[in-house]
Amino acid sequence: MKDNYFSTGEFAKLCNVNKKTLFYYDEIGLFKPEIVKENGYRYYSVYQLEVFDIIYTLRDLGVPLKQIKSFIDERNPKSVVEFFEYKTGEIENEIKQLRRKQEIMSNKIKIIKEAENILPNIDKITIEEQEDEFLVLSDSIDKNKFPYDSEAYGKHLDYCYNQGLYIGYPLGFIKTIDDLYSKNENAYTYYYNKVKENKENENIIKKPRGRYLVGYINDSYINVSILYKRMLNYIKEHNLEVIGYTYEDVLFDLVAVQNLEDYIIKVSINIR
Repeated sequence: MKDNYFSTGEFAKLCNVNKKTLFYYDEIGLFKPEIVKENGYRYYSVYQLEVFDIIYTLRDLGVPLKQIKSFIDERNPKSVVEFFEYKTGEIENEIKQLRRKQEIMSNKIKIIKEAENILPNIDKITIEEQEDEFLVLSDSIDKNKFPYDSEAYGKHLDYCYNQGLYIGYPLGFIKTIDDLYSKNENAYTYYYNKVKENKENENIIKKPRGRYLVGYINDSYINVSILYKRMLNYIKEHNLEVIGYTYEDVLFDLVAVQNLEDYIIKVSINIR
């Protein structure tokens, strides 16, 4: 044969597929060799490479063979453009979803590594400068329901997932100044999740940059009040003033550990 024709084996090698795939596509009338000799030998033209590449690309995207055959049999410039535009939109959406999943995993890695780094000094209380962060808030929660106001919690999570705001950060808790000094140790005002900046969303606030008193506890969230007592004593002893919200973040949750008692919880109190 001439140089611009390939045997079944040669064509299969060029396309990185098994010869059986070519035989099957021929059998169902999807993709036939350009020449079939009397002795049964099949030969594919170099010009068929582009067509096969599209067939295999569509198959790799999960398009059924029956639909691909219909597309190939009835193709014309207009139908090709329409179909490819439709598939391009689907691919862009899949890429968006994959990037979001990648971001979720990257944030999980970052959180876990932060917890691992502080483990040697888990009992130390420090003052640090923290940068702006954006948080999506829940509705006000019932302060008498601990550990969760199930209705507010469920509504908040539904909102985060439906709006595509969840990016891997565990649920956080906010105490107002009144909550912090309340006789009710379990008083909280909001749930939150860290998110990207989104000024158009009315439920997203900015946690301000500034000085924060930071403490950690390696225990169940049920015992986090122990940490708060230590931090309030520190505030009193060092004549500090609480000027904003207190933010409670879970670093080790059940994604990273198997027992609630192995949680690592970070508390940041806005001070001056």
